[in-house]
Amino acid sequence: MLPSDKEKVRAALLRWTCGDESAADFLNEIAEIARLADDVVDEDECRQRNVCWLLVRTLTRLPLNPFFIRHAAALAPLINSVIVQWQLSDEWRSSHDALKRQFGFVMREAVGSIVTAVAAICGGYDHAKASTEDFFELCHSGSRETVEDWIKD
Repeated sequence: MLPSDKEKVRAALLRWTCGDESAADFLNEIAEIARLADDVVDEDECRQRNVCWLLVRTLTRLPLNPFFIRHAAALAPLINSVIVQWQLSDEWRSSHDALKRQFGFVMREAVGSIVTAVAAICGGYDHAKASTEDFFELCHSGSRETVEDWIKD
């Protein structure tokens, strides 16, 4: 998950997208969509409001984003893959198979692969690799959550 500091997040988005404003806006929408989807699943409070915000973002904002329009053929299958992994991660959380639980723990963060893909589109392989490292440091390096913690949650 991205930090709450909006200026820090915007700076990171622009780094990962080589300064492409519409690509940064696209990644921001994806982050907001992921956060809202997670809230809809996890929280009863404000569910209708969150579903409405989710629908607005996915049906009216994302489809009009210039970066998404230009790269929809590459991004749509990746987004579909991320959704599949997110769904399976939740299903595998309660699996009796320890390996599925471990994979589920990692797959729940598949949305980060969209950062990698956008960085590759904007700046090539080396930029994508550096951006993925930067994304990990910003979003995950401080977490000490284990598979067992996640399963209990």
